[in-house]
Amino acid sequence: MLDATGHANRVDAWLRRSGKSRSPEALLQLFESAFGALWARATNTLGEVTLTAIAERVLYEASEKFPLLSSLEVEPTRGIQCRALRAQIGSAPDPRLNEAIRFVLVEFLTVLGHLTAEILTPELHSELANVAPPKTRAEIKAS
Repeated sequence: MLDATGHANRVDAWLRRSGKSRSPEALLQLFESAFGALWARATNTLGEVTLTAIAERVLYEASEKFPLLSSLEVEPTRGIQCRALRAQIGSAPDPRLNEAIRFVLVEFLTVLGHLTAEILTPELHSELANVAPPKTRAEIKAS
């Protein structure tokens, strides 16, 4: 059985590749995309009610550790939404935002892994790895 370290390694690799040097807005958008991809993949197996309960519990734990996440909301059809946090943070970088996002993703993957005896883990890790940030204008011009 995979432990939280295995999930953390996957999330860390994804964050290094995708979340590096992103504005808070872009990082939150990327987080919503990543969580949405995990949500969509797990919904087929666990259903919206179960996933909502898990996500709400994860957010409760995350908000205890990272109060800045207390404004996040769970939407049963899409996963976690960051509208209120986006408005709260604005463009001012918060040094704990990366750490907070990491915590939520690792915790969510860990809970899902325990619940399903890691049956979904390979697919969930693959979904996360496939989430890429939108290209910047400079990247679009260069391609």
